[in-house]
Amino acid sequence: MQDNPTTSALADRHVGRRMRERRVQRGLSLAELAAALGISVQQARKYEAGLNGIPAARLPELAAALGVSPAWFFEELEAAAGPYRPVLPTRPRMLLDLVRTTDDLPESGLTALCEAARALAAARAPG
Repeated sequence: MQDNPTTSALADRHVGRRMRERRVQRGLSLAELAAALGISVQQARKYEAGLNGIPAARLPELAAALGVSPAWFFEELEAAAGPYRPVLPTRPRMLLDLVRTTDDLPESGLTALCEAARALAAARAPG
């Protein structure tokens, strides 16, 4: 019997996507997160892709590594039935590089970078 895609498979994909989004937001590589969890990079990749469900016993450990509560992974699960729209920009590697680079900036440089990003976004905004 095949699972209905709106049940466990949907939840696994949603939790995996949330895992990836938060990992990139935190500036962690997949290898760094896998090492923190004591799993292989391949297993972490399968979790993020939703190919393997994350065991419930591992969720608190994952949540702690990513600085969220275990319940955070399930937020907006009902809305996930529609088309997936990532919270992150479409170029997460560039975002990860940007996050790591900002660690070396003085406060004034970080402020200038934020202002430049806002100006660029406003220039691209319609209307």
